[in-house]
Amino acid sequence: MKRLLHTLFVAAGALALAAAAHAAPVLAGHSGLNGQNLDAEAAKSVLLGKRVTIGNARVVIVIAKASAAQDAFLQSHVGMNTSQFQNHWRRLFMTGGGSAPKIVETEAEACKTAAETPGAVVVADSAAAAGLAVLAN
Repeated sequence: MKRLLHTLFVAAGALALAAAAHAAPVLAGHSGLNGQNLDAEAAKSVLLGKRVTIGNARVVIVIAKASAAQDAFLQSHVGMNTSQFQNHWRRLFMTGGGSAPKIVETEAEACKTAAETPGAVVVADSAAAAGLAVLAN
């Protein structure tokens, strides 16, 4: 019995550590956007291209080709997965409705690009977006 309780305690601790290691997805941006907070509707407007500025900065959207955090955030805030989001922007771009997002290979590269590009926003895991301005959760 004592051994079973010990095993359960160790398993519960491992699960807690795993959950803590996976941080929540956020909409983050270049440090020049620090202090800007977007509610869910404003974040959706930015991501869909309906709002092209945040503060005085022109928005540049940076996305990774694939990212679990990005998919989760887009699904919950925009109702699209990454593929649908890219198709949305292809249609907008082809009809002259906006500038297409910059697409990079990885979430880490997307965060690096956002850190280097004034006005850039990225959807990423909050741990990966460390050092960027968090705009929306």
